[in-house]
Amino acid sequence: MLMGALTFTASQCCSKKIELDISPSEAQYLFNEMDSDADGSIDPMELRTTIRNSGAITNMYTEGLQNAGLAVLPALVTAALFAYFQGVPSGVDFLTGYVVEDSLSVDNIFVFLTLFKYFKVPPSLQMYCLNLGIVGAVVLRAFFIFAGLAAVKAFEPLLFVFSAILLYSSYTVLFSSDEEGDEEGEDLPEVVQNLLAQLPTTNSFVGDKLTVQSPEGRTLVTPLALCHRY
Repeated sequence: MLMGALTFTASQCCSKKIELDISPSEAQYLFNEMDSDADGSIDPMELRTTIRNSGAITNMYTEGLQNAGLAVLPALVTAALFAYFQGVPSGVDFLTGYVVEDSLSVDNIFVFLTLFKYFKVPPSLQMYCLNLGIVGAVVLRAFFIFAGLAAVKAFEPLLFVFSAILLYSSYTVLFSSDEEGDEEGEDLPEVVQNLLAQLPTTNSFVGDKLTVQSPEGRTLVTPLALCHRY
């Protein structure tokens, strides 16, 4: 299959190309479909109109709502079971914790985007990377929860230390300027960058592999492994 390319006008001074794995005849057909005014170029308005009329955006919204419903339904069922077997207050407590945790996880989306941008993760590997990160997060959270409970039981004043950390974090989030947040989102922290520079890594992605063997027999980690760990 030959690689086709669609050229559309991005502005008055330049143009962009969309690379598609299709034959030249198929590329020409798609171009003609989107070039509604037949002027030999596709402007942004024509591209937006074609995408909207294709139903792709509607399907994305529908799929997103379905996935959200499937994610929330088990939580509602679990809350109902708590309420039935242990009383309504237990069900409300579980539901409250779920809502709080779900709300706090929204900021993780921006972390994901920052990491994907920094490591230049190809779109085809982003879902795989997220799944690896979720598995790692479940394991690490279970470890730190039990370790934290053991530490608090052994030394209850430790709760005051955790409380102070949370209060300080809340203060920095509430009173930090938007400019500072934008600057921080551009790159990973310097300590992380220094750590990455010391690790034996490959220069590019190697499929979905996390580690590879170098010709010298050394084990090298790939950018995908680094991304999902951070």
